[in-house]
Amino acid sequence: MAQDESYQTTVYFQQGGNRTVAASGGTIAIESGGSVLLGDSGGLTLGVGCDLSIPTGVSMGIAGTTFSPAEFTRLVVSEQLMDSALPGALDTTLAVSNLPKNVGTYMITGSVTLQSASFWLTSVSAGREVYLGLWGDSTGTFVNNATQVEVSTSGCIILGSVGGIISNFLMNTSGVSDVLVHLIAVTDNVWAIISERGDVNDAV
Repeated sequence: MAQDESYQTTVYFQQGGNRTVAASGGTIAIESGGSVLLGDSGGLTLGVGCDLSIPTGVSMGIAGTTFSPAEFTRLVVSEQLMDSALPGALDTTLAVSNLPKNVGTYMITGSVTLQSASFWLTSVSAGREVYLGLWGDSTGTFVNNATQVEVSTSGCIILGSVGGIISNFLMNTSGVSDVLVHLIAVTDNVWAIISERGDVNDAV
């Protein structure tokens, strides 16, 4: 019987046998119990415009840890792989400032010139994550709550440390006290205080 030259599979070995191709419409399926192993120095490259779908229930791991697709999404969306930003100290010439980006770690350096400053959280997408900190004055030239930063909102709301909606919160510091507040956007335009340390006061 003559060979049917019109028959052509969409998944095939390229001539020479060095490459397996899934052409348009083709699929390489790893069924239950199967696996794909990348050896040392192996690589996985995703092309421009490709899709990577990870369904709920999948367990993933990096360096011995495991996390869910939701946690992976939060990691990607929050862009916590970026370098943390450390803006310079606010002073009397910059007494009002907006959060530069809705991701990262931002430390404000206390000083005798920084008093009753305002810092603003703005509109945000779900999954973003921020750490806001206030360092005490390392020179020891002021005492008590000499530096106070009020964190307010524009275009979003804050859920306070006990879950209720608050209008703002105050970070207070002195020469011996530092403040750190961890916030996550639980939904669009809703920041939630996840944890805090130091002298932090919610305003209702």
